[in-house]
Amino acid sequence: MTGHDDELERGRRDAGARSGEPISVEAFHGLAAAYALDALDHDERAEFERALAASPELRDEVDAYAESAAHLAEQGEPVAPPPSLKARLMAELDSTPQVAADAAPDVPEAAAPAPPVAPTAPTPSPTPAAGGSDRPVGRAESAARRRWFQRPGAIIGAAAAAVVLIAGAVIGIGWTGPNGWGAQREMAAIAEAPDAQSQTHEVEGGGEVTLVSSAAAGRSGVIVEGLPALDADQTYELWYIDDAGADSAGTFDVAGPETWRVLDGSFTPGVAVGITVEPSGGSPQPTTDPIVFIPT
Repeated sequence: MTGHDDELERGRRDAGARSGEPISVEAFHGLAAAYALDALDHDERAEFERALAASPELRDEVDAYAESAAHLAEQGEPVAPPPSLKARLMAELDSTPQVAADAAPDVPEAAAPAPPVAPTAPTPSPTPAAGGSDRPVGRAESAARRRWFQRPGAIIGAAAAAVVLIAGAVIGIGWTGPNGWGAQREMAAIAEAPDAQSQTHEVEGGGEVTLVSSAAAGRSGVIVEGLPALDADQTYELWYIDDAGADSAGTFDVAGPETWRVLDGSFTPGVAVGITVEPSGGSPQPTTDPIVFIPT
């Protein structure tokens, strides 16, 4: 379990993510810096964004971290990743054993219904103390309140995030966006999946695209080399293509000799992955022929 997973689990406990207890957003403040740096995975990000929608203060905190990241990222000279990066990734794929997907488990027969239970007299509700709230304070809310006042931990977390941001400014890492930390974690998870597959195809007009996919993870990503940069009013768009048509899987721009992108949406075996050139911002449906078409 990663540090983010530990923090999220504490958030669930402290926020009262149990039956009958309301979720408090205060427990998620420790994840604000990681969210601003795009360092949460898909599930963590979804849970954090539910808390984010309910808390203006949490949104302000995220905005402050994002502004600091953008400011610091402008201060340093970017450093290109070493050419060995792709080689290491491909070596990991080549050395990973390929296994077939597990068969679906047998569904047990439904158990016989339990006999009806005779109703009992309702238990009277306790009378609230004078001057107190009508709603009893549960363990989850008490924990959330303790967390709210115990902010030294949050201050330490903010200081650690500042160190990470400064390091990013020095080496020029993109913290957010398609190649941010969160996307890097997702790309690594795809490559490390037991059933990971990779295939490389030449691109019409020059360059090549390597598709890395995992049916078990339901995700895929592409590594693009030698693709020409487009005009400002154009972008490359990825597509999942099957008999029903084409679904957009996100856009990307070429950044140097090598670019990679985790595709949006779910990957299923049998779909094809295509890349087209579209107007800036992307298109709901392809408007040009694919420059590369990769069946799976």
